[in-house]
Amino acid sequence: MIKLSIDITSNNGSEYFNISGEIQDIRNNKRILISLKRLGYIDKEESILIPFRLEDQISTLQEIQDLFQKYDFEFDYSRNIEDDIQNFHREELNFENFSLKAYSIRNDEFKKHPELVSEFDNFQKILQEELKRTLYPLQLLSAFHLAFSQNACNFAVPGAGKTSIVYGAYAYLKSLPKNDPKHVDRLIVIGPISSFAPWENEYAECFGKKINSQRLSGDINISKKEKLEYFYSSNPAEVGLIFHGGVSSFQNEIIDFLKKHKTMVVVDEAHRIKNPNRIWGSSVTEISKEATARVILTGTPLPNGYEDIYNLYKFIYPFKYKEILGYHYQNLQDLTLNNEPDSDRVNILKENISPFFIRIKKKDLNLPKINEKIVYVDMESYQQEIYNFIEDEYLPSLRNNPSGSVKDVLNRAKLIRLRQASTNPSLLAKTLKNSLEQGNEEWDADPNIQFLTLSDEFIDDSEFFNKICNYSKFEIPVKFTEIFKIIKNEIFPKNGKVIIWTIFIQNAKELQSFLIKNEIKSKLLIGEIPQEERETTIKLFNDSTNFDFSVIIANPFSVAESISLHKGCHNAIYLERDYNASNFIQSKDRIHRVGLPENTITNYYYIVSKNSIDTVINNRLNEKVKRMEKIIDDEIPLFSRIDNNDETDIIVDLLKNYAERSKKI
Repeated sequence: MIKLSIDITSNNGSEYFNISGEIQDIRNNKRILISLKRLGYIDKEESILIPFRLEDQISTLQEIQDLFQKYDFEFDYSRNIEDDIQNFHREELNFENFSLKAYSIRNDEFKKHPELVSEFDNFQKILQEELKRTLYPLQLLSAFHLAFSQNACNFAVPGAGKTSIVYGAYAYLKSLPKNDPKHVDRLIVIGPISSFAPWENEYAECFGKKINSQRLSGDINISKKEKLEYFYSSNPAEVGLIFHGGVSSFQNEIIDFLKKHKTMVVVDEAHRIKNPNRIWGSSVTEISKEATARVILTGTPLPNGYEDIYNLYKFIYPFKYKEILGYHYQNLQDLTLNNEPDSDRVNILKENISPFFIRIKKKDLNLPKINEKIVYVDMESYQQEIYNFIEDEYLPSLRNNPSGSVKDVLNRAKLIRLRQASTNPSLLAKTLKNSLEQGNEEWDADPNIQFLTLSDEFIDDSEFFNKICNYSKFEIPVKFTEIFKIIKNEIFPKNGKVIIWTIFIQNAKELQSFLIKNEIKSKLLIGEIPQEERETTIKLFNDSTNFDFSVIIANPFSVAESISLHKGCHNAIYLERDYNASNFIQSKDRIHRVGLPENTITNYYYIVSKNSIDTVINNRLNEKVKRMEKIIDDEIPLFSRIDNNDETDIIVDLLKNYAERSKKI
């Protein structure tokens, strides 16, 4: 009997079955070689390699097995392959079981499957025993859907309590007997670093005890001891928190860990792994086949197009995702390009994936009322002079080709400069790199814009530039004084706290100094503040009994995701806004979330300079938000239908506004 061994090996990013042993007998059999040629085999000196893709791994292996059995070759599998086969068969069983009933669970149609009623009753009973926090009905249904399937996506909008939903499902699965195939005893959360503290805090809220967690950022300088303490410990922390970008650094360690521990793996803010060809996406999906349970969390499942859903489903069902989706990646891209959200092909996609996700929409939350107030201010004389000068210099150059001008780095810079002048002219003295938060796509996507100064932008009037440099000696920005009035007259008398949002980091610093001079203490939440300090600030701010400071000044690019501020704050002031509707809505959601008492009113103040680009942005942003809020209520919201960074409309409206005011164009 000819003996062979089959293992898995990687080479240049591709996966192969490595066949070793008495391979000369394979080479001597022309019929076998003809079959192997169809599989694309590569003949090496000591082995034969057969390539495979993850989605075809088991089917390719089955072909090899059938071929060798046909010719009476004896073979054995490596431990890695045996594990993969076991995972595949487990997934087959789960898939069949889940697909029959999950659709009924997500639609709360238990009557179609009466046996689910007793399962749901038992699920609720266990959660009452295990959790200190009570889940509201839609959270409870979502948690049961997840626990029943083990592998699912939760597309609930921000503020719906996705973390509590996961802990509910986890508590149930952990309570199952250890010999139950669905039992889990560990949780790994892959997410942004800003999500670590919320996951730890919510654990305490849900279970009424301190979390036993291990944070792993993926930093290359992480010590070997720290890796060993978690991945190879006989009793590792119950919850591991791993940064999206760190998964590739720990990929082998995570796989080893998942083979030893029955683990639920959660990808939080999962839209960040949407690209299957980028290292974050490929490394996260690679580890998924070893997990006992898999969870995708994101309120924005399709930020750019239908293709963004590909990696999400590849993660939750690594052996079945093509069968679920019914489309290849390129097909999904075509759906996006055709831009037909109600077409038959899109509806088929939604039908295909519907059993495998659940979505809580904004309207489902029944949140308390909000109060929005636009506060128009007149610029002081010095600021008005500076704004008018820049506007007169810039707008004629935008007039001739408004739709093409946005592709020009200098024209993009001019729009930013106009926004700065309408808020605080002292910002104009700095390069754009020192004005905008790192991670802000307005300059991050185009490095050429980072170091531009006004002189680069063709304003080289030395007298004018001197006025800008000395602006703070003559005038306080009117927006600063208006914010002070709102805080003193409307927020502090009610013992309220407030978060102030600003796009420009220098504005955050100057506003903080201004408030200190007026005996108002505040803390900054901007990119340069260390993560540990941010977490302390958020914890104290959310403490309704703590009034050491009652004001936070934040940048949406630093705290747009995973942060909850609603426990201690019900007021937000916007010093200025850009035209990114997604960021704006996310910032509003920081204080308007599940958990607010019924009679709570959440207040938003938008400070807008009259007769400026501010008014144009305010009007355009309102239109975008209305369109986006309709999309948010879709089953699968395709946000690419709203171009967040399209400045063409801004330029066209700005030119009209300028013409009406000045009659110069």
